[in-house]
Amino acid sequence: MIDADGLLPYAQTERQQEVIKALIETGTYTHAAKQVGVHRKTLTETIKRVERQAARQLHSPQHGLTLGVPEGFTGDFTVQAAKGDVERVWYKGKLDKGNQDSAIRNLIEGMSAEIAPFPKIKAPRQAFSEDLASCIVIGDAHFGMLAEGEATLGEDFDLEIASRDLRAAIDYLISTAPPAEEGVLVNVGDFLHIDDYSNATPGGKHQQDTCVRHDQLMRVAGATLRYCIDRMRQYFKRVRVVNAAGNHDPTSAVALSMVLEAAYEKDPRVIVEPVKGKFFFWEFGKNLIGVTHGDKIPGHRLAAVMTQRQAAAWGRTVFRRWWVGHIHHKRYQELECGCSIESFNTLAPVDAWHAAMGYAAQRGIEMITLHRDYGQVGRQNATIEMVRAFMADAA
Repeated sequence: MIDADGLLPYAQTERQQEVIKALIETGTYTHAAKQVGVHRKTLTETIKRVERQAARQLHSPQHGLTLGVPEGFTGDFTVQAAKGDVERVWYKGKLDKGNQDSAIRNLIEGMSAEIAPFPKIKAPRQAFSEDLASCIVIGDAHFGMLAEGEATLGEDFDLEIASRDLRAAIDYLISTAPPAEEGVLVNVGDFLHIDDYSNATPGGKHQQDTCVRHDQLMRVAGATLRYCIDRMRQYFKRVRVVNAAGNHDPTSAVALSMVLEAAYEKDPRVIVEPVKGKFFFWEFGKNLIGVTHGDKIPGHRLAAVMTQRQAAAWGRTVFRRWWVGHIHHKRYQELECGCSIESFNTLAPVDAWHAAMGYAAQRGIEMITLHRDYGQVGRQNATIEMVRAFMADAA
């Protein structure tokens, strides 16, 4: 007789649950089939289907497996039998790609379902300069990262702190912004610390210190970005949103952009640029801006990418810039070919691994104001200390 009680958690449909419960109550296949009104063979096939579902989660008591695997994973096992007895069992868990894709779809649907219709925010009545665009550049935010000050000899950091600091930073920078017609929110990648339930980087599979499940992380990240956009809607006539995919969040960055696209699709004042690859380009007057995370390509090749893929725009413009992330340090390089490459600091502190390796950098955020004809005409820097002082004064 099978362990029907143990199979119940692996029944995926109401019918499968009904069959398993009938078997538990009656104790026999024949009586269970009569209770649910099906042929005994049909009931047997249903139970075998549930057994296969359980086996994929490493639950198969007849083979000595009762371990199970974490949510979002599946398992494989190999049985070696001798004289009818189980001699050895090898088993391993792995990320369930089907469940992962389903989780992403459910996440997008869930986030969209929770998004209430946005209140109509009228464009401010102040006089705008159509020649100006103020660009708030968010360095690698690493939402979801966990840092403990005792381990890093620095500050504690978690999702609540990350969201609070970024909201305050946006409030501060907007309070200092010139009357630019367009506000641009630029996320240079790694906005999220993890990309799925494995809590590991997708490429190197390095385990990350995280403080939250991936679905919870996506919800808070989406809500925080919506806050940033709405605050910018209150000040600028038009808001453009650019999300780059990082090495920590190549899939989640796409999902976040999709949610934001859906949220603002009926607002003509908000332009959410879709994530279509590693490079994004934006032409503003005589300015050509390229945005990428910077994890896959060295600086000298970025210049070649811009000249090759934006040849016409290169010819029309004078001020050509790459904005990148990844290294968490502030670097600026002006190349002889006619473009510059600039990396940005982050508001987040180092985690335990980076602290142990001796890495450190200034923490902050910047707003760069561009003029259509004259290039960069303003820059506002805000260190983490300034952001928190502004937050304390506003409380």
